[in-house]
Amino acid sequence: MRRLTQRLAGSDRERGATAVLVALLLTVMVGFTGLAVDGSATMAKRQELQNGADAAALAAAQECGENGCAGIDAVAGPYGVANVRAETASVDTELDADESAREVTATVTGTKTHWFLPVLGIDSTELTTTATAAWGAPQKGPSMLPLAVSQCNFENAAGPVLGVQISVYMPKNGSQANGGVCNWGSDYPPGSFGWLDHAVECQVEIVVGAYVDTKTGTSTVSGCDFASLLGETVLIPIFDDDIGTGASGKVRVTRFAALELTGIKPSNGGSTLGQACGPKPKPTADYHNTCLTGVFKEYVASPDDYLVSDDDTEVTVVTLID
Repeated sequence: MRRLTQRLAGSDRERGATAVLVALLLTVMVGFTGLAVDGSATMAKRQELQNGADAAALAAAQECGENGCAGIDAVAGPYGVANVRAETASVDTELDADESAREVTATVTGTKTHWFLPVLGIDSTELTTTATAAWGAPQKGPSMLPLAVSQCNFENAAGPVLGVQISVYMPKNGSQANGGVCNWGSDYPPGSFGWLDHAVECQVEIVVGAYVDTKTGTSTVSGCDFASLLGETVLIPIFDDDIGTGASGKVRVTRFAALELTGIKPSNGGSTLGQACGPKPKPTADYHNTCLTGVFKEYVASPDDYLVSDDDTEVTVVTLID
């Protein structure tokens, strides 16, 4: 009887040890599950917060460039939480603008509550993301259309009041565009636009303050998909001077203008793409039928390959820098 009792007692101890081992293994298994499931969910939440920080920084930089930085919290603050799907109450957005450097940093914080990791004593994770955007006048980058518009036309027809529809016609050589208002030379009269000499993908590398080669003739430039740009806001170089004639012609670029392109007639006898241009300026005989029409804007979101400066112009380029 004593031997049987000892055996039963030993069996109980083994069952107790097994239960402890199973409990430990379950904890480890739940922990690994937590690392996989909660870890993935945390990474997804961090990306949501980062998207919010990027959007808030860009919106704040746009506001600073257009109206100053006083109202960035009201304008850009909501972007921080707009990209978050859950636990939005924990999301906080802070905006810090440096107007002298023309930069603004958005910091977006939030909490991710875990499902399995509380077994290991980790109930939640606090997440912080940041993004910095800069604003300024574009100084160097590719022209999105291989053409330049005269500063005289930009100022007389579109500025200083922007946001209005404008039609720009190519002048004939030897004419005095706009009745002589822009009398800066007869070979390439400012007051309209001219094609630029381009080599790759319908783009021309532009540096503000430098001269760029022009293209002779009024025919359609090759390699350009104008139809794909209709309805898009594009950066167009503005020139104030021309030198040389024919294949040696050049124009000096002073700045960029943002134009929402609504229509273009790229060749003298070709078809119009999109909206038709408005009436020709007088005297109409001084102009070809080649023209473009659109709305000049104050702001354009720029590709990363545009360099910006702190000059004050009608166009503000905004880009993420960090």
